[in-house]
Amino acid sequence: MPVCDLDKRAPVGKKVLGLDVVVWWDKNDNEWKVFDDRCPHRLAPLSEGRIDQRGRLQCVYHGWCFGGSGDCKLIPQAPLDGPPVHTFMKACVGVYPSTVQNGIVWFWPNTDPQYKDILTKKKPPYVPELDDPSFSFTMFNRDIPYGYEVLIENLMDPAHVPYAHHGILQATQPR
Repeated sequence: MPVCDLDKRAPVGKKVLGLDVVVWWDKNDNEWKVFDDRCPHRLAPLSEGRIDQRGRLQCVYHGWCFGGSGDCKLIPQAPLDGPPVHTFMKACVGVYPSTVQNGIVWFWPNTDPQYKDILTKKKPPYVPELDDPSFSFTMFNRDIPYGYEVLIENLMDPAHVPYAHHGILQATQPR
């Protein structure tokens, strides 16, 4: 997800590889976070929530607040003198390991804790030209109504370009 399409003041919901995720700016860690887009309480989309005054992701339904590591920091309805119910694992949100490179938020598509540090071992592809201010490029997203398998096959089939995308690229003259 291009950072230029995100807003540090509000969570953004996306569907990526069939996963419903929410991307939000964690001002406490000073970085973009990628979570499952559902509150563990009532499964409300966290992307419809807000960032509270303390920089936590707040669910729109009951106001549960989550920190950057996915832990529940506040359950407004829980009594202050009661047990710390927000510390239970079932009150936590799934967190996808994420990083920003070349102005793009990349994330590992698995919330299993064994992958927590995966991006220290496996890095997203680096394109140095994208960090060069003299290099001109356009970044865009396009939602397409089919799976990535079809897209990859399409990209690997240059023979269809002059016909399926007629007029977009300069084609060779017919024989």
